[in-house]
Amino acid sequence: GENDMAFDFGNANEAQNKAIITTEGPVLIIAGPGTGKTYTLVRRIIYLVKEKGVNPKEIMVSTFTEKAAKELITRISNELDIVGVNIDFSEMYIGTFHSICLRVIKEHLEATTVNKNYRMLDQFDKKYCIFQHIKQFKKIEHFDKVFDKQISSWMMAEEISKIVDSLLEELIDIEKMKGDDDDRIVAVANIVEMYRSILKEQNLIDFTSIQTEAYALLVNHPEILKDIRTQIRYIMVDEYQD
Repeated sequence: GENDMAFDFGNANEAQNKAIITTEGPVLIIAGPGTGKTYTLVRRIIYLVKEKGVNPKEIMVSTFTEKAAKELITRISNELDIVGVNIDFSEMYIGTFHSICLRVIKEHLEATTVNKNYRMLDQFDKKYCIFQHIKQFKKIEHFDKVFDKQISSWMMAEEISKIVDSLLEELIDIEKMKGDDDDRIVAVANIVEMYRSILKEQNLIDFTSIQTEAYALLVNHPEILKDIRTQIRYIMVDEYQD
């Protein structure tokens, strides 16, 4: 419309312009490295806020890294500063899938199994935590059918960490596994269960449980899901391959 004419598209080309102003309904942008994806994303967010009057808290942008998210915010703020528009973007949901999930958990902590003052484990902390409890894991029935007892405890901790991640990320039904005829499958289920109980007991959270907790929160609390759906109206995913 006439309004679009006044909007500063900067150096965007015709295809990018189309991506910027097509704001309602799904849009898929396929573009190789160095073709200005981030530039287009920045202009699109500015277009939504400035031209369409969208509140930043109605926008969610998932990026591949935290660094990319920070860069986006900086670029958006700088662009808006130039045109003298002062908008607080702290309410915009922007970050990696993990950090957006963590924010959802923090905002609805009482509806999750996570308690206040939890501690976040990185991959090393996680292995070390399993390693510290390795004696408990070794006592699990049929543990030796899953692991060769000859390998070092640290190697075991590393393997357990991988097993736990892959099963939890795929949302495998651990209860169902416990009823399996194969002793090894039952042992693996008990390993995962023990790992989860250690996390709960010590109020720890790892990268995988950030996603599974956020998922469980939305599935088990339709009213929270409804609120989030009502609030977030524009979703953009940068780097979709993951």
